[in-house]
Amino acid sequence: MTLNLKRITLIRPLYNSSRNYCEYKSIYDREEAKAKSRPTRKVYGKEYPEWRRPWIQRDGEWNSKLSIFVEKAPSMSILNAMQRIPKLTVNDVKEWWASMKVLQEIHNQKFLTERIAALGSNLAAVHFFTYRQCAVRLKDEKQWITGDITTLNLPDHFVEGYYVEAVDCTNFHHNGIRYEGIKNLSGLNFLKWLSLKNNKHVDVWCLDRLAGQNGETLEYLDLQGCQLCVGCIYALARMPALKYLTITDPGDNVEVQAALSLLESSKPGLLIAAHDKQ
Repeated sequence: MTLNLKRITLIRPLYNSSRNYCEYKSIYDREEAKAKSRPTRKVYGKEYPEWRRPWIQRDGEWNSKLSIFVEKAPSMSILNAMQRIPKLTVNDVKEWWASMKVLQEIHNQKFLTERIAALGSNLAAVHFFTYRQCAVRLKDEKQWITGDITTLNLPDHFVEGYYVEAVDCTNFHHNGIRYEGIKNLSGLNFLKWLSLKNNKHVDVWCLDRLAGQNGETLEYLDLQGCQLCVGCIYALARMPALKYLTITDPGDNVEVQAALSLLESSKPGLLIAAHDKQ
């Protein structure tokens, strides 16, 4: 009996002094703990003025648990819509919905470092473009990789041998690739053939990024259906390996015609094929 009492007296201090690392904290408790742990904000050595704080953080304002969902800076489109509620029309809602779809598509085409870290540049490009209705051809291969996520059986980890040599973005979904999506071509050291035909979002910024990323290896480029300007021609001049360029006939645009003539004179080995508008 005395031995058991001694065991209890030895264990109890350890139990009281131990910490429970599995203690559950709700989202409200975590937010309150963050607010208390933040240092006092100062401007030029003085405490941050009361009038510059968000209204939810000012003294005397009512604060509830739902305040964690309050945006610190609501977007201007939302504020504009709230001000126009009495005169809000169906066309305004349609325009807002179209702008939201554009933002979503831009976000979906962003370059993800996590995807590159898991798959490598080449296999990540195969995933990105094939899942967006494009075709990809590998080095020393004749068949094109096409399909979608339900039919393709692509590796979900890095595998040696996937060296992208050609990408056909003619059927890129949602009217084509954007500036954000061009970055997914970076790191493709064997890319020689690229078609951006009928991608209406291709502009001077896209071609400038393409020249900086793939200008050393790209030999064939199809820009039919893309709106070319003088800046686009300057970007094409920064591609030293370019040998064959396909474009839509610029028509009566004298500035683009002059820029194309200068491009041909500066690159004697470049062949430019201009096709009529379809």
